[in-house]
Amino acid sequence: MRMRILRLTLVLGLVLGVSSMLPRVAEAHAFLVKCGSLPRGAVVHTLPKVLTCTFAEGVNPKGSFIRIVEATGDGGEDDLGNSAVSFSNAHQMTVSVPKLAKGKYYLMWFTVSADDGHKAGGVLPFTIK
Repeated sequence: MRMRILRLTLVLGLVLGVSSMLPRVAEAHAFLVKCGSLPRGAVVHTLPKVLTCTFAEGVNPKGSFIRIVEATGDGGEDDLGNSAVSFSNAHQMTVSVPKLAKGKYYLMWFTVSADDGHKAGGVLPFTIK
């Protein structure tokens, strides 16, 4: 019986020791959770003057941004270039939205995680009718 307990203790110690040496998988990134009431592929008539986007974790203001660009691909940005991380909630960024003409647009975002420095980005397409 004592040998059995000793073996179980050794095996448990070995498992815990080895698992503590394995690299940790970072599952958390500052991915977009939502951006106001703008779902992916939304068709809207107008947008608010400021969009507030919420991310899965805190966002580092250095290197993180939101841009609104017209889908025509002319390279021009259609926002005011003033996206910023919220002072009161590091999980949120805001971007000012000028009056946009009818058409297809992309809300492009790029974040640097405040927690671990990992980078993430994506595109949220929408249409103004």
